[in-house]
Amino acid sequence: MSQPFIFVVKPNSSYVTYLNMNNILRKPLILTLTIFLSALLLAQTSFAYLSVNETAELVKEGDYRIGFIPQLILSNGGGSNMGVFFDMPVESDINSRFIIGGGNTDFWASASVKWVPYPDYEKQPAIGLRGSLTYARDANANFYDIQATPIISKIVDSQWGKMNPYVGLPITIVHSTLSATLMQFVVGTEWVEKKDYQIGAEFDFNLSNTNTALTFHFNFPFNGSTGFRK
Repeated sequence: MSQPFIFVVKPNSSYVTYLNMNNILRKPLILTLTIFLSALLLAQTSFAYLSVNETAELVKEGDYRIGFIPQLILSNGGGSNMGVFFDMPVESDINSRFIIGGGNTDFWASASVKWVPYPDYEKQPAIGLRGSLTYARDANANFYDIQATPIISKIVDSQWGKMNPYVGLPITIVHSTLSATLMQFVVGTEWVEKKDYQIGAEFDFNLSNTNTALTFHFNFPFNGSTGFRK
């Protein structure tokens, strides 16, 4: 098939030249193809690992916490992830968390800081804000995530003992070849009756460009001087 072209007649010239339209269309075509492939990559990548898995309660000074997070992905073909984490206090109203994991998402590592200016007190719920940076590797692509998550929780008495229900709204900017904004709504609860461990579960609702998932977390607090609680 012959290539499309246009004629250009040069003044004072006895011949006609043409400009190949491929040179004119090449850049827009490459840009369109890049956008399409990037959108396809984002659609095929599971961002369920961007869940919350913690309340607005804080680890106290001198205490630390380790745990693990199994996750079932309920949308986009399903799947599972597993993460492990370490929590530590930074200030009286600030904690930090480090987490690594893998599974349906090949690998991710995250560091976060949680600030709780309003602790759980009498009828007032704990209100905090968590910011995190995450690197993820999936489908031979790198993802760099910045997330902000407001969290509200309140310890209550129930027939199963003390529970700490919570809600969160993770908003994430993901950058790979292109950038995208992701949003979830998270509702969960944590069983805090025992001092030596806590068990939590949360449901992650997909609001924009992410996944719906059911996530569990198991916390094991310990003191830096005396070890694990008994």
